[in-house]
Amino acid sequence: MPQLELHDFAPQLIWLVISFVTLYLIMARVALPRIANVLEERRDRIASDLDKAEQLKRKTDEAIAAYEESLA
Repeated sequence: MPQLELHDFAPQLIWLVISFVTLYLIMARVALPRIANVLEERRDRIASDLDKAEQLKRKTDEAIAAYEESLA
């Protein structure tokens, strides 16, 4: 197998390190900040939706209480 020949082993390790460092830098500088922004926007949207749902539930409970009072 060509990848296991000893005279080719050192250059393969060097290219492995170069490739790994390059991909790591690309991920750290480009992809991960984008992912973090998407997660933060999603968290904010979910919190907003939960707040709106809580407000609507309070309004519904008030309407139900007023209806029950008018029935009594």
